[in-house]
Amino acid sequence: MDGKNEPRIIQWLLDTRPLWPVSRKASPKDEVQELKSVASRALTLLSPAEQKAVLQFYHVRDAKMSLASHLLKHLVITKYCNVSWQDSKLSRDKNKKPCFVPAPDCPEQRHIEFNVSHQAGIVSLIASIGFEGKVEVGTDVVCVNERLAHDYKFIEKDGFFEWVDMHGDVFAEHELNEMKLYPVLLHEDVLIDSLRGYAKDQISRCQWRNQQINIPASNIPNGIQGKPIPIDTNVIIDAKLRRFYAFWCLREAYVKMTGEALLAPWLRELEFRDVQPPAPCARPEDSESLAVGETLAELNIYFKGRPVKDVEMDLVAIGSHYMISAVIRAARTVDKEKAALGLWEQLELDRDILSLAEYSQ
Repeated sequence: MDGKNEPRIIQWLLDTRPLWPVSRKASPKDEVQELKSVASRALTLLSPAEQKAVLQFYHVRDAKMSLASHLLKHLVITKYCNVSWQDSKLSRDKNKKPCFVPAPDCPEQRHIEFNVSHQAGIVSLIASIGFEGKVEVGTDVVCVNERLAHDYKFIEKDGFFEWVDMHGDVFAEHELNEMKLYPVLLHEDVLIDSLRGYAKDQISRCQWRNQQINIPASNIPNGIQGKPIPIDTNVIIDAKLRRFYAFWCLREAYVKMTGEALLAPWLRELEFRDVQPPAPCARPEDSESLAVGETLAELNIYFKGRPVKDVEMDLVAIGSHYMISAVIRAARTVDKEKAALGLWEQLELDRDILSLAEYSQ
């Protein structure tokens, strides 16, 4: 990280899973209270109100993500807006979204837009800093396997299509159909589009786990006659689940960029098409890895049936089960030429946050 003053987009990640370990206790609330000692160095950097907000969580994992979120917001303001840590005070805009308002008598304090997200221990922050006009930003983090047991239980009882429909209020109709029936990536990265006839239909309509589909050789390019190919339906459902969470991550980041919640009246008029989730780099068993996998950068976004051309957006696979989306929208042409998404930078707590904060104070 550097301290130059040109306009920039910042993208940070902080992994809270190994941070501030607490001992197992009978009550989850007691584990949260232990943060007062194990995370004292970080907590003292927050205001009393912010400390209270962190310590009110029931589960320590949520409290740690809240703490990290506060730290990242103060860090980006301190580092790039020419204010000290104690003066990096947060306000709320008209949509109750956290913001920093530069002091009117301090022209050296730079304008900033930022957004944070957190899921399953990972906290992301995206910020636009020092642009002439407003550059809106949004981010979201999803963890495909965080609720996997719960998702599987529902799907095994009522089917994948019913599981998708359960979330129907926040998706466009086309998206719901795409999540259920469109081609998915299977093992060996074979798209359903490479299959023919009934085989393609078999996989598209698959919605049950713990079964097997036998694809006739005649429906597979270069297939060996008389040798059907068995496909475990769990592989298909897992691919469809990953695609569902990719849709969710993209929509959430876009809506957060606008400052509105998932109850926005126009929500179902926003539409993402032809989404294939980026593939992970890390192996499923390597759960602690945050290795960067594929990036989905070519996105087809529509609003009220018309293509959306004024945003830059991508979706990145991180580790074996995480995906992180980022989106920016510049109002002015001069800013569009300078605002661009980059790589996510994973921060280290002591080196990148605590040391700078304490030095600033």
